[in-house]
Amino acid sequence: MNFEGFAWQHEWIAAHRDVVATRHHAWIVSGRDGDGLQAAGSALAASILCGTPSQGVACGECPSCRWLAGDVHPDFVRLAPEESDDDVSRLPIIKIDAARAAVEFMQLSASSARGRVLLVDPASALSRDSANALLKAIEEPPANTRWILMAARPARLLATIRSRSLRLLAPKPTSDQARAWLAANGVASHALDTALMVAHGAPLAALAAADAEMMAARDRFYADLAKPRELPTLAWGTWVEGGAKTERRQRFALLLALLGEWIADWARVRAALPAVSCAAHTTALAALAPKLPLSEALRYHRELLRRLTLPDTTLSARLQMESVLLDYRACFSR
Repeated sequence: MNFEGFAWQHEWIAAHRDVVATRHHAWIVSGRDGDGLQAAGSALAASILCGTPSQGVACGECPSCRWLAGDVHPDFVRLAPEESDDDVSRLPIIKIDAARAAVEFMQLSASSARGRVLLVDPASALSRDSANALLKAIEEPPANTRWILMAARPARLLATIRSRSLRLLAPKPTSDQARAWLAANGVASHALDTALMVAHGAPLAALAAADAEMMAARDRFYADLAKPRELPTLAWGTWVEGGAKTERRQRFALLLALLGEWIADWARVRAALPAVSCAAHTTALAALAPKLPLSEALRYHRELLRRLTLPDTTLSARLQMESVLLDYRACFSR
């Protein structure tokens, strides 16, 4: 359990601990995953349950914090996706049985006056049935409970859940904070700017982008996108499943994000505007599918954004990636 969050989150946690604990029962905490959204939610929940918070942040030493560290806290439950137990790397989902068990847990009496806390991380992994089960409890919550939903894209949650929850925006680090954190985590000074540019200033995403294998894959992927007729869809599907299960989700999300930035920059170059994320490939973008209607490309881009936030949890990440790239080939081979 992350008790403190990151350095750029400390003031935010201290400022919102009492707000979340006293003013309402259901909260949606939004922000970018790459800025440490998960850490912000965990630290906020820990600060609410902590018996002796230090400057608004969980102390990490009281009985409550020790229970959290041992994953045995009587008043806390984390609702998170389950890993698939087969050989197919399906994307994560929070199942209805887990949601019902969490709701039942929240119905029990709290062991202290600080109440009970449910952390849904991420809320985007809720299946529709799970979201509906949670909605019923949020509409009529047990006394002295806090329901914290982590959502990088809250607009994707059920409208009825959004209407019954208050919103908090997790903080972004300053450029200096992001650079200092990356340097402390071993990113070489010459790679800092490139990594932060690729990650749009998000330090956790920049750390992943600074990985030598990921950087090389990004360059190969852009080179392949410039030649859609020759795009090796099967090879990239295989690459997605080439690592451990947790890495497969990261690779899937990375390729979708890179593809989305590529399409957005293609539209910018077509409109005689400068490329933002793929500036080094301006010439290739200008030569790509000049006769493709902009409306068709934007439709494809919207579908990419949908898949990035609501991936199909019944198909493997590899099959989904191959489908996305086949659609790209069909759209841009003109």
